[in-house]
Amino acid sequence: MRAAVLQGGDISVRHIPDPQVSEGRLLVAPIAAGICGSDLHLREQMRELSRTAPADELPAIVPGHEFSGKIVAVGRGSDPRFRPGMVVIANPFTYGVAGPECIGLSPAFSGGIAELSVVDAVRALVVPAEVPAHLAALTEPLAVGLHAVRLANRVPGPNIVIGCGPVGLAVIFALRMAGRGPILAADYSASRRAAAAALGADVVVDPAKDSPYSHWRELAFAEGRMSPLLETRFARPAAPNIFECVGAPGLINTIMSAAPAHSHIIVVGVCAHEDRLVPLTGIQKELTVEFSFAYTMAELAQSLENIAGNPELVSGFVTRELPIEQTANAFDTLADNPEEVKILIRPQAP
Repeated sequence: MRAAVLQGGDISVRHIPDPQVSEGRLLVAPIAAGICGSDLHLREQMRELSRTAPADELPAIVPGHEFSGKIVAVGRGSDPRFRPGMVVIANPFTYGVAGPECIGLSPAFSGGIAELSVVDAVRALVVPAEVPAHLAALTEPLAVGLHAVRLANRVPGPNIVIGCGPVGLAVIFALRMAGRGPILAADYSASRRAAAAALGADVVVDPAKDSPYSHWRELAFAEGRMSPLLETRFARPAAPNIFECVGAPGLINTIMSAAPAHSHIIVVGVCAHEDRLVPLTGIQKELTVEFSFAYTMAELAQSLENIAGNPELVSGFVTRELPIEQTANAFDTLADNPEEVKILIRPQAP
């Protein structure tokens, strides 16, 4: 089969052996595969490794952990409802020899930027006929946003989304589906701000020109007292839910410094570098800082339902669709161009 292979910092399309279906698994032909920020981080990590490791020791990884595909073969022991020809999506986490691994981020489990891939039947969902097959590839990233929104249950208040890339837009979409508002979205990119507004953000802000934390009147919010010490009776006041969806070093501390008292900060952006913050800031304001990771199978299923009910909204996430031969260019474009949101690779396209 043809597959995009990441080795070192380079991505090339190669002919590699077809994966084999095994017990409890489904062999699928990917229809569309999204490129995630985790994929970009992985390429940078592999590039760093290539500077010290011999070329013949560099792992070869077929990326793509968010994809939809058509079933080619069903492994023995799989749920009988799965049949060849069905379109499915899957939670890409699986079990390897050493424990849990992610399909598309592991050398042992090739991902969806290939003509064939294998997923666990127990973690797969059939895509309803009314869902465009290529949009179903967005189920996985939308579930990431839904999980973060469900974690934001500590305080009632407005919602601030910092960063409107795929993760931030997924958070905005999940907030809208849950009827939770108002929503303020901040991003330097004009196209991403436009996408946030189209998804339902009530206020959009360019941080280069305006602070995301200066719009409380528009969000019908007034900050409560910092501490219960001055109150004979104290009830926790309303406070914002602030979603950090960038992953840049220093951003958590910046948000903590600007956040009103009692804010709930949900960290969704992936920062792979060491970071620093000032605990006293959070202590004095009684802030909650919570980190969000992945999603549950129920949230994956709910995200697929949300796509089924709102395909026109979800289609706004996709800024480009490219054949597998353009995978390396797609990675470069996403890394260098903040106007892009989600690029889908079409592995079966000629």
